[in-house]
Amino acid sequence: MQKLDIDEIKPSMVLAATVKDKDGNILFLKGVELTERHINILHNRDIKKVVVEGCPVKRENNMSGSICNEIDRRFITAGSNPVVLRIRDIIKELMI
Repeated sequence: MQKLDIDEIKPSMVLAATVKDKDGNILFLKGVELTERHINILHNRDIKKVVVEGCPVKRENNMSGSICNEIDRRFITAGSNPVVLRIRDIIKELMI
C-alpha cells in the first residue's frame, strides 16, 4: 500500500481505500481498478491523494530519504519489537 498524489497514479492501479469527496460522498470503493476516466474524475473533484495497493512507487526526489530518516528517528526507541517495527514500515510505505 502507498498513498500517492493524484499526479502519480496510473490506470490499472487498484485502490486500497475507499475515496470520498470533501462532502463525504463516496466516489470509488476500495478494490476499484483505476482507469483514465477514474483519474479524470479524481482530478475534477479536487482529490489530492489516494491509497493504492501494491509495491511502493519509486519517486525521483530526495524527499523520500529525509522522510525515511525522520520516521526511523521517531521509532528509534522501538527496539526490536516486531509489531512496532511493522507499524514503522507501514508508515514509510504510506509516506514515501
